[in-house]
Amino acid sequence: MDWIGREWIPSSQGALLLIYAATLEDIEYLEKNAPRKLVIAVGETGIQDCKQLLERGYLCLEKINKEEAVQWLKEKIELGELIAIILRLTEEPQGTVSVIPQFVLDIIETTQSMRIPVWIDSFWNHFLTHSDSKPITRRILVGSPKSPNDTGWDWLRKSFYDLSAQALSMHSELEESIGWQAVYYLKERKNLPIFIDGYSQKTLTGKVLLGIALKVASWISRNVHEQRVGVLLPIGAGAVIVNLGVVFAGKIPVNFNLTVGSAMNLVSIEKSKVKTVFTAKMIKEKLQDFPWPQRTIEIESLLQSFSKLSLFFHIFLADHLSTKALTTLWGVPKVGGNREAILLFTSGSFGEPKGVPLSHKNILANIAQIKSILSTIPIKKLLGALPIFHSFGSTTCLWWPILGGPQTVTYVNPLEIDKLASLIEQYQIDLLITTPTFLRQYLKKVPPEKIRSLKIVIVGSEKLQRQLAADFESKFGIPVCEGYGTTEAAPVISSNVVDPFQPPGSIANTKRNKPGSVGQLSAGMSIRIFDQETRKELPLSARGILSFKGANIFNGYLDDPLRTAASFQEGWYLSADIGTLDNEGFIFIEDRASRFSKIGGEMVPHGTIEEALRKSLSQTHGEEIEMAIVGIPDLKKGEALALLINKQVHNWQIRKYLLAQGFSRLWIPKQVIFLESLPKTPLGKIDYLRCRLIAANKAIYADDQSSPKESMDQEEDQSSQG
Repeated sequence: MDWIGREWIPSSQGALLLIYAATLEDIEYLEKNAPRKLVIAVGETGIQDCKQLLERGYLCLEKINKEEAVQWLKEKIELGELIAIILRLTEEPQGTVSVIPQFVLDIIETTQSMRIPVWIDSFWNHFLTHSDSKPITRRILVGSPKSPNDTGWDWLRKSFYDLSAQALSMHSELEESIGWQAVYYLKERKNLPIFIDGYSQKTLTGKVLLGIALKVASWISRNVHEQRVGVLLPIGAGAVIVNLGVVFAGKIPVNFNLTVGSAMNLVSIEKSKVKTVFTAKMIKEKLQDFPWPQRTIEIESLLQSFSKLSLFFHIFLADHLSTKALTTLWGVPKVGGNREAILLFTSGSFGEPKGVPLSHKNILANIAQIKSILSTIPIKKLLGALPIFHSFGSTTCLWWPILGGPQTVTYVNPLEIDKLASLIEQYQIDLLITTPTFLRQYLKKVPPEKIRSLKIVIVGSEKLQRQLAADFESKFGIPVCEGYGTTEAAPVISSNVVDPFQPPGSIANTKRNKPGSVGQLSAGMSIRIFDQETRKELPLSARGILSFKGANIFNGYLDDPLRTAASFQEGWYLSADIGTLDNEGFIFIEDRASRFSKIGGEMVPHGTIEEALRKSLSQTHGEEIEMAIVGIPDLKKGEALALLINKQVHNWQIRKYLLAQGFSRLWIPKQVIFLESLPKTPLGKIDYLRCRLIAANKAIYADDQSSPKESMDQEEDQSSQG
């Protein structure tokens, strides 16, 4: 067994090893490989029989009173014993950090001894299949000790998160390339459908996809000399083949956004230095204003230029040659690690798009994390309708299926809800990953019998309204769970999960789902909270900037050291989301850091105001409300609030609703702007950058919607708060 950090364990004096969770098998390994003889005590035992633990010589802390436990610990420490306290005994290995049993902490707190956090890593054996079929080494990771004078237990939770992240990062499978692993996984499933193109109805089995992608890789190796290769295709057979072919050729695919317009894409092309773009004839004809680079390759023409005999031969080789032979013949690198694997660009909803290089390690780690999140749900089929220029679409709908994930049915347009529902029914799909905006369309347009095969729906990219989730679950009987991620995290950070195979409402059914949160922090990640203004580290329970470390976190923006420096603090990625973490490890997000205004010295969260207005307006204007609170320049206070909304409402109504809910007058929007539809990003969420521009360009405030007295009162009230 590998021990990492064993130098922290004293050679002779008494000390406490605080182990977050372990199975009985883990404890046996721990005893056999410890640097010193251990005395074992167990805290929370779950369903384990304490009699069995006593027979092994372990003390069961939850079965004795506190005084006895404290006395026992003191005696052992005075004798110089090394005591291992298993905080939670579990039947299965644990990768996430949840509640630390308080009764155990109360016992430990009374003892004067060194406290050393320990993490036993046997969890990832279940989610990282080693390509060489070598046994995975079990590791024990030891954190830096604390003296009994350190008050509170926040340090212990942080230590467990840090050790959890370190455990995943150390696995050798993450040093391989996604291309090498793709060959392995496609060979393993060579006769099974990997992708079904819902638009063209073409099916790609493992060997067919592998053979054609290797043929495309050969062409790219001969004809494309630059390192990054552009792709402008909707998700489907063509996009899958091209992306895989680019990776097999040892190059980096850059999937460009089909919807943002020429100016944004020009920035992306210039930043990525792409000179060749793969596209389709229809796309090229439709997007004539796209800033096409020196060379465009139509994928239909390229595939048609290959003889049928040549394609058949490559499929034959993919079927019959070993993984080692294929990767050697085509020069597919085995080592990937921290090298750039793909390049994505942020959507630009809060500014100019930023280049986000994701490494092989980032992608492989995040796919393992996705597998762990969904471990209790046997997902066999996924609907892949998210665009692959977006991080969620790239990882979940493209690379996860290629790298051992579920069979995926793709479709080119996430807006064609009727067609997507028909595909769910036709192929009996288990999992739908979408956004709340698109989910609302399912609620409006789709009869329940069409999508009854779904086991779970996971939404992200924007806040899930509880009423929307309740209405969907009421109509379809399918749980809706909210997740969270960022492009920089490859992208999944957390997700709620409901186990559909457990009785509805039972603890087993809902223990990993907490409505209002975005789920528990994924296994293999660590978290810190920093103050929004001072950037000082706060307790995990405090409200501040959510910041992360882990194997799935990127290393910095493309050729942009200033933005990179602004997005990291002491190695922690600052997410720009404001939130907190509860004692069970669930993340709660209040808003984006950029979605606050400082008015009269007070930080005003835009999202909180939107939520309050939605609560009031939905009763009178229905559920189809789109709104955005943005900050606009103000001569008196530096900044004021504007409300953009798709319903006809007056300033005095907005004021009345917010005051009735107890909001400060500083938080009342000064301007109300009616739009039939608010500007959106490609995933259907509100484009706040364009909303700010619209509000800022309004020369005259919409006070004429209020009565003169209301307007004067509002100005007076706001001035009195300054």
